[in-house]
Amino acid sequence: MSKIIDKDTGKRLRSPIGVILGHVDSGKTSLLDKVRGTAVQAREAAGITQHVGASFFPSETILDVCGTLMESANIKLDIPGVLIVDTPGHAAFMNLRKRGASVADIAILVVDVIRGFQAQTYESLDILRARKTPFIIAANKIDRISSWKSVPNASFLKTYSKQNSKAKEDMDGRIYEIMGELSELNMEGDRYDRVNDFKKSVAIVPTSAKSGEGIPDLFLVLSGLTQQFMMKKLEYSEGPGVGTILEVKEEEGLGTTIDVILYEGMLKKNDQIVVGGREEPCLLKIRALLEPKELDEMRDPRDKFKGVDVVYASAGIKIAAPGLEDALAGAPIRVAPIGMEDKVFEIVADEIESFRIETKTDGIILKVDTLGSLEAIVDMIKEKNIPIQKADIGDVNKKDVIDAAIVSEKTPEYSAILCFNVNVLVSAQEEVEVNDIKIFSSDVIYNLIDDYERWMLDTKESIKSDSLKDLMMPGKITILPNHTFRASKPAIVGIEVLGGRISPRLMLIREDNKRVGRIHQLQDQQESVQEVTKGKQVAMSIRGPTVGRQIREGDVLYVDVPEKHAVLLMKRYRDMITADDAQILEELAKIKRENVSKFWGW
Repeated sequence: MSKIIDKDTGKRLRSPIGVILGHVDSGKTSLLDKVRGTAVQAREAAGITQHVGASFFPSETILDVCGTLMESANIKLDIPGVLIVDTPGHAAFMNLRKRGASVADIAILVVDVIRGFQAQTYESLDILRARKTPFIIAANKIDRISSWKSVPNASFLKTYSKQNSKAKEDMDGRIYEIMGELSELNMEGDRYDRVNDFKKSVAIVPTSAKSGEGIPDLFLVLSGLTQQFMMKKLEYSEGPGVGTILEVKEEEGLGTTIDVILYEGMLKKNDQIVVGGREEPCLLKIRALLEPKELDEMRDPRDKFKGVDVVYASAGIKIAAPGLEDALAGAPIRVAPIGMEDKVFEIVADEIESFRIETKTDGIILKVDTLGSLEAIVDMIKEKNIPIQKADIGDVNKKDVIDAAIVSEKTPEYSAILCFNVNVLVSAQEEVEVNDIKIFSSDVIYNLIDDYERWMLDTKESIKSDSLKDLMMPGKITILPNHTFRASKPAIVGIEVLGGRISPRLMLIREDNKRVGRIHQLQDQQESVQEVTKGKQVAMSIRGPTVGRQIREGDVLYVDVPEKHAVLLMKRYRDMITADDAQILEELAKIKRENVSKFWGW
């Protein structure tokens, strides 16, 4: 990486880190391939350097790609280049994490301009907003717009000026649709050349991965925004390297390796490092720092890597070291200078532990593949107010299923395990079948959460229809003055329902917890009814009491709800009963507490 100094501070600048994400088949990989291809064509410049999981575009190459546009926009390129993380999908972005933020300085959200926003577009936006990452939108596949005549590798404004009115109208309409989608999410957006304030409005850059149109504009906006708003952030910090693990891989002849994005400081061969692991951090010594040979295909197994002695931020690098088997994608990696091992170990352990959730409350169990996934999915689940009992990395084991089974006894709608890119171990499968635990599995976060939410609502409704109807509901009445029609055998009085509901065959108690008798019949306008609710006045016959002795006009009576039913109503079905019902149950609890030695509790 060339050494560039900030003219204001005199400090060395690192290159900004960008990442591409968006819905599957929106053209993320094709766009990157085209970007790389365009840069390779400018071989008289520095070309590009293929890093592990990323491509570094030096300033010379950026100028070759979009220098003319920069001149017309009066932009001088001050950054040393741009490092674009090119691991497909937004899984890479989720792993580009550090405590409370993203390692990425800026993101490119790729949207299929023909199909518009799709499931993973919204998912990507959620993650971007949670990480507070600035982004631009590449409205890709403009070559598919009706009547569009492509001008290969041209800037968007140049190719747009050559289109007929029909193609322009179609293009404008699709950009307005994207703007409308952003507006629905309380964000402003506009085509990049019409944006007045890039801090307030998302820049939309029309592109084509097929023809190369708009790629100069994409680099213009990407480098321009990082220079305008992020120069302070890009000041290079000398010293021990800090990075994040993108992927953990087995490499032939090397064993287990980790692909790392270094975003601060430097890494050297033979450095001591602390790496986040599944159980606890590991203190290791770097055996080799490896890069793909320049312009090598990343997936080509032949003579793939070359060793380097030192690497500076920002960079993608592969690390080989003994003991990486338990390394965790999305976890931090830090150089541990001699004498600082314990402190660095504690920092890494604390960061990993802060995203593991385990409580004693009822809730779902979440198992995921990486620390980045864990952080992102937990945030989304919490936004939906779904309680989480446990969230952790790794396959579903026997204990996870047993924990879910315990939850099913109290709150069946939470007795589920959500799996993101992980499996159910064979030892746990039998427990799943025996305990009838619902397993949800997907590699798309939205699908995973949506599928669970639908099941949760269906389960709640099923519980409500199958179980709630079998529980005795609370009721509270008062005997109306001057409405005694018969004193006894059975007593017949006029009553008003003060809350809840009453029906024949229910036992009534007074406010001193004394039973007074069982409702025999209810009549409204001289017709028998099976249920009376709050606010109604009816005649009631009751077997057992005599008016003036066990009951009197003006008395307040309650349905004697059994303790088991009351506890279930207040704990399991609290969100399915009315506030009025809950209030009566609280009053009943107070009556029991004051008049019996063993009272209810919830």
